[in-house]
Amino acid sequence: MLPGRYDEAHAPQPPVFPWRICSSPLSVGRVETLSRGMRVMTSWKHQVKNRFSEQAPEWAACYTNPEPTLSSQHLISRQRFALEMVEAAIPPSSRILEAGCGAGVMAAKLIKRGYAVWGIDLAEPMIRQARQLCESEPFGVGDIEHIPFPDNTFDVVVSLGVLEYLESDEQALREVWRVLRPGGRAVIAIPNGRSPLRRLDGVVPRVVAVLRPAYHLVKYRFRARPAPSSETFAGTVHHAPYRRFYRSTWLRLLRGLNFEPEAWICHGWGWLSSPLDLLVHSLSMKQTVVRRGIERLVGRALLSRASATFVRNRALNWLAAEHVFRVRAIK
Repeated sequence: MLPGRYDEAHAPQPPVFPWRICSSPLSVGRVETLSRGMRVMTSWKHQVKNRFSEQAPEWAACYTNPEPTLSSQHLISRQRFALEMVEAAIPPSSRILEAGCGAGVMAAKLIKRGYAVWGIDLAEPMIRQARQLCESEPFGVGDIEHIPFPDNTFDVVVSLGVLEYLESDEQALREVWRVLRPGGRAVIAIPNGRSPLRRLDGVVPRVVAVLRPAYHLVKYRFRARPAPSSETFAGTVHHAPYRRFYRSTWLRLLRGLNFEPEAWICHGWGWLSSPLDLLVHSLSMKQTVVRRGIERLVGRALLSRASATFVRNRALNWLAAEHVFRVRAIK
C-alpha cells in the first residue's frame, strides 16, 4: 500500500467499545475502563469532571428549552454548524467518535442521520444520559488525551467545547490524529481569544467581585438587614473558557500535527457567564424577533445564505466568540 493511500481491504474492523458496566450491587452504573484510557487525572481534569458531572441533569435540557437562554442558543448554533460540516464531507454509515459527548445530544442527531457513533466523556453522569438518550451502548468514560481506541479506527472525530478545558492542545490533537483513518476528518470548536465580548465575560465578574462588599454594606448593614452567606447570579451551563485561542496560531499548530484545514466558521457573541446575562438575553430575544421579521420578509433560504456568508467572513471573525474547524488527517 502506498504511503498516504487508504486501502479499504485493510480497513480496521468496527471498534469494540472498551468499557463494561459493573453489575455488583455496590457498583451498579459504575463505568470501568478496560484499556489505556485508564490514567491518573490531574487536579485540573478532576475539576472539569466534577463540574460537568454536576451539570449533567440540565445539560440536555439546554437544547430543548422552548425559551433558550443566551448560552443554550450558543450551544445550539455551534451544534448546527458542526452537523453541517460533518454532512458536507462525510457520507452516512461512516464511523464517528464524539470526544466530549456530554449528554449525547449531538451524537443522537448524528445517529438519526445514519452515522455509526461512539462517545467518550470525563463525566460519568453525562455518559449515563447519553446512553439513555441515544438508546445505545457505545458511550463510556474516557479522556481525549488518551483515547481508548486503536489507530485508524474512525472516519470522523467531533470535539466541541473540549480543548479549552485542557492544559494544552498538542496531546489531544495527536490522539485525534492517531485514531482517524488516513484522510479522516475532525470537527473541532475552540473559543476565540480575540472576541471582545468573550473577554468581558471574564472582566465583568471580577469587577462585580470587587464592588460586591460595598454593595452589601449599603444594602444590608446600613439597613440592619442580614446579608446572605453567598450571592450568585442566575447563570448558564456554559462558562467562559479557561484558555484563549487565536486562529493563526491554531492553524500553524494543526498543520504541524499533520492536519490540513478544510472549512472554518465563526459564530456566537460571548456574554455566556456574565452577571449582565439577563440584560443581554433580553437584547438577544429582541434580536430573535427582528430575525423572524426579516425571515418573513425575504424568506428563510435567502436569510440562511446570508448567515452562511457572514459566519465565514474573515474580516468579522475577531468579533465572534468561537471558531469551528473541519480538518483532514494527512497520513
